[in-house]
Parts: sequence; structure tokens; C-alpha cells
Amino acid sequence: MKIQLSELRQATNVLFDHLERTGRTEIEVTEDFYWSIPEKHLYSVYATPPESDLTMGQLSDDWNELTKIASGKSPPLAYALVWLSSLLRFIGTKLVS
Repeated sequence: MKIQLSELRQATNVLFDHLERTGRTEIEVTEDFYWSIPEKHLYSVYATPPESDLTMGQLSDDWNELTKIASGKSPPLAYALVWLSSLLRFIGTKLVS
């Protein structure tokens, strides 16, 4: 499977437009810490990752890093998409529409 960035951007815009049309202009983040599975285990779905390999992430830290990028205080990094994905996952699971 190949994904064109332009199509991914279009899908993202459609989803954000939907949220705004339904009156959602901000999201209250009611959780902070989450479990993170290292990439080496994330897509190996036939083997349970060892408990010792689980780590924790923090939504507030992810958001802090993203706001630094958005304001120009930090350079954009491809890895920042991982931080963004954590926030989008939270939003997607908390908002059912």
C-alpha cells in the first residue's frame, strides 16, 4: 500500500472540518499518560511484547513538543508525527461522532 501525502492531508482536513461543523473547536484532554509499545513489537501481532518492553508516553509532553514546532521554536521532525498520532488517537477514541 502506498499513501499519497496529498490524500492523507485531504482526509485529515475533512475530519477536522467535520469536528468543527459539529461544534467541536477544542478538545479537553482528560488523560495524560499512556502505554507505548516499541516499534519493534508494534507490528509483530503474532507475538505478545514482553511487559518489560512497554514504556509510557505523555500526552502533555507530546503536545508541548508539537507547539514548539508550530511556533517555530523547534524544527519540524518526521518523528513528531508519532507525537501527533498519540493525540489524534486520544481524540478519536474520546469523541464519537
